[in-house]
Amino acid sequence: MKETLSYTLGAILPILLIILLGYVVRRIGHWSDDFYKQLNGLCFRLFLPVQLFCNVYAIDDLSAMNWRMIGFLFCGILVSALVGAAAAKAFVPKRSQKGVIIQASFRSNQAILGLPLANSLGGDAAMGFAALSTSVSVPLFNLLAVIVLTLYGCDENHKPSPREILRRVLHNPLIIGAMSGVVVVLIRQLLPVVDGQPVFTIRYQLPVLYDTLSRLSVVSSPVMLFVLGTRLDLGAVGSILPQLSLGIALKLAVSPLLVIGTALLFRGPLGLTPVELPSVITISATPIAVSSAVMVQELGGDDQLASQMVVWTTLLSAVTIFCIVYMLRFFGLL
Repeated sequence: MKETLSYTLGAILPILLIILLGYVVRRIGHWSDDFYKQLNGLCFRLFLPVQLFCNVYAIDDLSAMNWRMIGFLFCGILVSALVGAAAAKAFVPKRSQKGVIIQASFRSNQAILGLPLANSLGGDAAMGFAALSTSVSVPLFNLLAVIVLTLYGCDENHKPSPREILRRVLHNPLIIGAMSGVVVVLIRQLLPVVDGQPVFTIRYQLPVLYDTLSRLSVVSSPVMLFVLGTRLDLGAVGSILPQLSLGIALKLAVSPLLVIGTALLFRGPLGLTPVELPSVITISATPIAVSSAVMVQELGGDDQLASQMVVWTTLLSAVTIFCIVYMLRFFGLL
């Protein structure tokens, strides 16, 4: 278990240090607020979509999926979102904070923390399933986030129509990036196979393009974290503490207990094994995705609350993930 705690801390501390760097630079640097806003927009419109495309494109074989578990994870995300919506309606009076709370209830850091953590918990086989489950979870995270933030990003007197919501979904750069990856993977799956490889892939037939996209994808996470730090105001915690506490509880306690507990209860019908269980943990228990704060800043909502959610769930998840893994190993389930 010492290795689990060591790995979790090793994965989380670099994230916090980059956020801290942005926080310090913002206060001692000479760049304007417009510069940081433009950098945030660049992440949202270029770096993040490329990262999502590359994450989905990394899937090798769709036929290898445990579709029962994939369906369960899909439903788990939806149920977590519904629980978050009920909590926001009951306990959050400000409209601009409702969407942030709902997003916090279901959106995990699957791409940055989830994949390597799954590998640490279950090895290469678990990493393979985690990559496959990412193809479902990441597009769904972004689709739900666009819908929720569109509904609650508008003023009280403006209720977005279904057509407006659909337009925002279809024009959202993150949705475009993730779904482009899904389309390319589906096309690759349908192509003839020669010597174990499809006759055409971006990686092998267009290596320069693939290398360019991969390099842009690597840029995404550190730049997002840095920008998050520049917008962070630690002095604002007191004014949003009830909402912040609610979001943290939903993300790090309610969602993991609901999703992991249900998966274990029905592990026989679902075909749950130690190969899939790490993905159940990472999708439900990892901290809120960094991109959630970027999306709130672009689509509307309380961006300070969203930024604080990322920082505090990232920090506290070192403890909660360790406790979850410890209990599962204690009972011989992982």
